[in-house]
Amino acid sequence: MKFNVIAAGVSGLIILAVGIAVFPIFNAVLHVELKKTIPLENSTKKLSSWAHPMKTSDAWIKFYMFDLANAEEVLNGGTPVFSERGPYVYDAGKVKENIVFQKNGTVSYRAPRTMIFNAAMSSGSENDTFTTINVPLYTIMNMLKTSALEAKIFSLLVRFIKDATIFRQLTVHEILWGYEDPLLEILAKLVDELHIKLPVKLDGSWGFFYKKNNSDTGLFNVYTGVDDLDNYMFINTWNKMDHVPFWKTEECNMINGTDGEVYHPFVDLDAKMYLFVADICRSIYLTYEQQVELEGIDLYRFTPPSTLWMYTADGHPENECFCVGDVCPHAGALNISSCQGGAPVFVSMPHFLDGEYYQNLVIGMTPDASKHSTYIDVEKTTGIVMEGSKRVQLNVATAPVHEIPQTKNIPELLFPVIWLDQAAAINEAGIYQFKHQFLYIKEGVFIAAYCLIALGAVLLLVSVIILALRLGKAQRLRKSKLVVDEKSPLINGDGSSSSTSDDTEDSLG
Repeated sequence: MKFNVIAAGVSGLIILAVGIAVFPIFNAVLHVELKKTIPLENSTKKLSSWAHPMKTSDAWIKFYMFDLANAEEVLNGGTPVFSERGPYVYDAGKVKENIVFQKNGTVSYRAPRTMIFNAAMSSGSENDTFTTINVPLYTIMNMLKTSALEAKIFSLLVRFIKDATIFRQLTVHEILWGYEDPLLEILAKLVDELHIKLPVKLDGSWGFFYKKNNSDTGLFNVYTGVDDLDNYMFINTWNKMDHVPFWKTEECNMINGTDGEVYHPFVDLDAKMYLFVADICRSIYLTYEQQVELEGIDLYRFTPPSTLWMYTADGHPENECFCVGDVCPHAGALNISSCQGGAPVFVSMPHFLDGEYYQNLVIGMTPDASKHSTYIDVEKTTGIVMEGSKRVQLNVATAPVHEIPQTKNIPELLFPVIWLDQAAAINEAGIYQFKHQFLYIKEGVFIAAYCLIALGAVLLLVSVIILALRLGKAQRLRKSKLVVDEKSPLINGDGSSSSTSDDTEDSLG
């Protein structure tokens, strides 16, 4: 049986076309299926997975403390010298509660977080002590800087109060979760007796995360994606506000993006990825940096650009609306005092990464983008964030306060207190679920498509080669017949002609 070149070639072309068509067809089907499966609905299976993210991921908060080595020198105007201590790691479990679906395609919830000290992952205990700035004392001093009389009275008062010093020794637990402060206890009583209104309620204790364990960062209302998948998990309101009141313009007060845990499917690598960070009371954006891999899964890393922390003096007037207080910070810092009850707290990247001005005012900073930069690694098709770290440093702005002699030689700088790494990563259960529900199906379809393309290409190539060989053979036969015919009479003895057409046809058969 002769090999049918034409049929094989056509078959190869069809199979090749089908193999190539699998990709757009699969993507089209995937779009349709994801529009059905991803939007959050009030069903047990979907709701349980969304409300209990710790089933498929693990989360920690790692705290690093800055220990001041030369407190007396700093009081006399010396340059602060710091050493980093830590990490002090806390497991950070989170669950969504008070879930209410709204008629406008949104869902409201709170997400309280419970933090439990993880001694195995930590480099010390919660009882480790370090020298740092007295934040409550300095906050009050800062509030009184515009009132000379009150500042003088306060200066006399602190001389008679135990531990009312600019710098003091505190444990990890105290600086994080709170401690009783004699000065705050006196002030709390005065405020209550005199009915003074303050931006924050005083109860005699203070800590950076005082009363924040087992608590949430606010009431969120987000889009479910039912009406528009591109808005999936985008924040509609936070604490019933669609804008925050802390910055200078409506644009900078906008609440944009998600909470950073998940994004809509089919992430555009050229687009800005917005998220709202409740801890710093503002939205930020991230841009694509590079492709990475986790357990055989291709991920795409997004990081915030350094220009987020630059202002007019640095060539970025669009960020001027984030300048609150007396002056605009130098590049690399953000004044969040307006959303911290007036406390002179500034945030920056750890070790003043991208903030060279502030790095040079202290000793002991060793910025490293690989250790100190915020990032999220997202799976592009589904929008699932597989791994990420939100890293931020908390600093107190220091400067001499007139009428308070204890501060007369204090250098003007940002005093680093702690930096934290809020890290999360998909766990084994999450990886297994993702691979079996999506990745293996996608890979199986693509492998089948590549096999079809390879088979079609082989058939087409073989057909072309055989056809070329047969045409070559036919051409050689034709030439040989012509040579013979030149030596033969045009009419044979029996009256027939010496034609070679039949032989040629046979050779191509």
